[in-house]
Amino acid sequence: MRFSATSRIVAPLLSLLLPAAAHAQTALAAGSAHYGVYQEDKNVGAGDYNIQPGPNGYTLTSHGNLNLSRFSYSFANTQRLDSDLNLVRDELSGTVNGSPATFTANADSTGRQFQMNISANGKQTQNTVDRHQHLVLLPDLDPAAYALLARLALQNPPTSWILIPKQDGILVPSSITHGSGVHGQLGGARIDVQHSTVAVGAENAINVELFYTSGGELLEADLPQQNFSVVHDGFKLLDHPNPTPPPNGAKGVNAQHYPAPQGGVPQPVQQ
Repeated sequence: MRFSATSRIVAPLLSLLLPAAAHAQTALAAGSAHYGVYQEDKNVGAGDYNIQPGPNGYTLTSHGNLNLSRFSYSFANTQRLDSDLNLVRDELSGTVNGSPATFTANADSTGRQFQMNISANGKQTQNTVDRHQHLVLLPDLDPAAYALLARLALQNPPTSWILIPKQDGILVPSSITHGSGVHGQLGGARIDVQHSTVAVGAENAINVELFYTSGGELLEADLPQQNFSVVHDGFKLLDHPNPTPPPNGAKGVNAQHYPAPQGGVPQPVQQ
């Protein structure tokens, strides 16, 4: 495992025409949360995130670590999002078995592409990928990323994207499937829990099973193919659904030709 990697007028008009409920789904409240990382029932790490709203969007900072007998991993991540949760800038650094790696992504001056810089294994590389709406950067075991996926599941857009900070930066489509509601306990109180599955990629997809409140607050993210879970402190899932099989047998979609969301790419944010 290693890191690597329309218009200014229309956008404000759309924000006036969209119903208030649509804006509520993207609003993030200031605050922080802490999570444990589990392999089956064994605690093998931890993660946290902090949300800071600003005049033009949000800053999300997150940290995490994983400690196994033959593998160690830690990261620190800072994301800059606009008010619609579109990624504007990301700075990710970490270590994998003691080897440092960094990944940065910045929206270019047009707002249509990310310019990425990757440093890993003593090698420096640069790359660009298209910048889409409904896109989430997905570092391994980052609770902030899973929290943003939960918000994406609430929005339920027709198309969505995942940017994976490995190799030269991997952009793949994702699909969201909503499951039945389940139940859990948080701080000893029984609560209703929403469940969605995000399939990352079109062919040989991997799944992220998300459990969250009706307001989109992340309670748990399960990675069934990697056998890890990221669980909010004090939360326990009471009735665990069977994992949704990934769509490996489905007809693949070429990520380079996957249609962009209606309305075009996100607009640059005033910095």
